[in-house]
Amino acid sequence: MAKDDKFKEILGDRLRGLRLDAGLTLMQLAEKSGVSYRTVIDIEKGETRPSVEVIRLLCTALDYSLSDFFKFKY
Repeated sequence: MAKDDKFKEILGDRLRGLRLDAGLTLMQLAEKSGVSYRTVIDIEKGETRPSVEVIRLLCTALDYSLSDFFKFKY
């Protein structure tokens, strides 16, 4: 697995965990954040590398700080 693929997978797992902890569905997170449903799915599946702005929108919707979002082992 390429290093970028591993990063996208870890990022997706992180987002999925935070979303589930918040008790939100994919659609609810998309609506609350203003990020498209398809983009949220693609991030969680590790199929896309989101911009920092997209991550910021998602973090705001999850009431989670951007700096804490990136506290994971890579």
